[in-house]
Amino acid sequence: VLVCPLRMVERFRDLCPEEVADLFCTVQRVGNVVEKHFCSASLTISIQVCKPVN
Repeated sequence: VLVCPLRMVERFRDLCPEEVADLFCTVQRVGNVVEKHFCSASLTISIQVCKPVN
């Protein structure tokens, strides 16, 4: 599952604190659904960093 911030920024640090909070609250909500669906006890969260395409 891919969860992305609404606003495109060059770096993660460019997100404002409210955007970071919203992003991780969403990750948490999605993670809960994924865990329940697959009957798992844990999950791994990864941050993918890629160079923006101009």
